[in-house]
Amino acid sequence: MKDRMARWMTAAGICLFALALALPARAALWRLSVKEVACAAGERVLLSEIAEPQGEFPADAWAALGATPLWYAPESVGKKSVIPAAKVLEGLRYYLRDAPVEFALPNQLTLARGGRVMNHEELRALAVEQLTPKVAALGGEARLVNVTVPDHLFLDDRAAGVTVDVPEVTAGRTTFRFVVNGPQARILQQVPAEAAVECFARVPVAIKPILPRDGAAVEQTHYIWERRNMAGIKGRVFDPGDGKWRARRGVGAGQVIMADEMEPMPLVLRGDQVKVVYEGRSVKLTLLGEALSDGAPGGKITVKNPRGNRELTAVVRDKNTVVVQ
Repeated sequence: MKDRMARWMTAAGICLFALALALPARAALWRLSVKEVACAAGERVLLSEIAEPQGEFPADAWAALGATPLWYAPESVGKKSVIPAAKVLEGLRYYLRDAPVEFALPNQLTLARGGRVMNHEELRALAVEQLTPKVAALGGEARLVNVTVPDHLFLDDRAAGVTVDVPEVTAGRTTFRFVVNGPQARILQQVPAEAAVECFARVPVAIKPILPRDGAAVEQTHYIWERRNMAGIKGRVFDPGDGKWRARRGVGAGQVIMADEMEPMPLVLRGDQVKVVYEGRSVKLTLLGEALSDGAPGGKITVKNPRGNRELTAVVRDKNTVVVQ
């Protein structure tokens, strides 16, 4: 081990001496920026694994200097260590004491043995790529305003890739996860993140209170279409289309009308006189009855036979006919 260390130190010393000779007299120092997070592939940390050249740093000089072995990496693969800036600087000055460089340091260096690091920019680009089509599918004037992702993500040597799991994109705050996948579809790690989505759309807004108690049809004069921010609107907005509707629940003036607050206007209303048809295997009877409840096409209602005051359950066929089977 001592012989190997001596060879490393000798090689590094020759390299640094050559770099010093290559630097012109009175020239500015070359600059290295130390990363906040890094991975070391081997037993010793290489300078190129924890630092990046800045400015006009000659490529051949960096190729030689970057190969300089520094301190020992964490003992086992996957293990991490956190090194304060002062300790990082102390180590760099020791191993690169003859190099004509200066350093830009983070507050600390988090170093892992093996694997690789996905940085903030990579994570954000992956999230934006996956979220953009889902945001577009919201329709209206939808756009991805912001994506908040981790500063970094360590991937160990088992990681086969990283995917983005987005259960649902909604206007406002949307949460999602980065999923680190391993061999045989095994999930190694899940990391939460979130996005801000802005979406404006034209929605129906009640002009005056719409109440369900009278059972009357909701007319177009009861609401207007307004451009609203969908961030505070949860659920599906009412779309009247060509149908006729009535209120299932009350809607206040100025409120957006939601789909679950409306129901199709029934064909048969409570109190209507209807033709009740009884269809058996070999018998078909017809009589008049009174609807005791409202009913849509294909829906079940209760009807009363006026003759015997008997109540029957029937299926609505059309506006005037119900069928008992």
